[in-house]
Amino acid sequence: MSQGSLFDDDPDDEPSVSGAGPSRQALVVAATDGSARPNPGHAAGSWYVSDDCWQAVPVPGVSTNNVGELTAIHALLRAVPADRPLHVVYDSTYAQSCVTTWSRGWSRGGRLPPEQWVTKAGEPVKNAQLVADVVALLAGRTVTWSKVKSHTKGTTTEHVLNRAADERAAAAVAALAARRTPEPGPGWTG
Repeated sequence: MSQGSLFDDDPDDEPSVSGAGPSRQALVVAATDGSARPNPGHAAGSWYVSDDCWQAVPVPGVSTNNVGELTAIHALLRAVPADRPLHVVYDSTYAQSCVTTWSRGWSRGGRLPPEQWVTKAGEPVKNAQLVADVVALLAGRTVTWSKVKSHTKGTTTEHVLNRAADERAAAAVAALAARRTPEPGPGWTG
């Protein structure tokens, strides 16, 4: 699968952008996904670029698919060199909104530490430290985002990448449920 073919599927669709200015490095297109069985239960996240460049990360203890998705984004940002522009294909509005929009309000523009973040209802923000860690990894990077509908038979490059990430996260959860060590994948091979 060609990384450059991502936008061939819908040339009028412009992804949302966060981070720094232009980069001369080649764009990395990766999908992220999280899985939990049951939800909450055993959980894992996965990012996927290609069959020889992906990673599955188990989440310790009992957790949710949302934490799996945040874990996948965190692992992807740690794996891909910060000087590479990155396009993240995701299916979790929750995870993407946490790290690109809501965190600014929760942190009062970066003035509050994660342990002081509260929702509009005054409740502590769930997964605040993980969200803050992802936000820190996004700082200064060129990152674009595009949402896909999960569990579809869509044939766009984005849907194919999302299904591959989903399959690897689900396989990691199945391994955890069977008390086996999940296949971690080859990791970043860029």
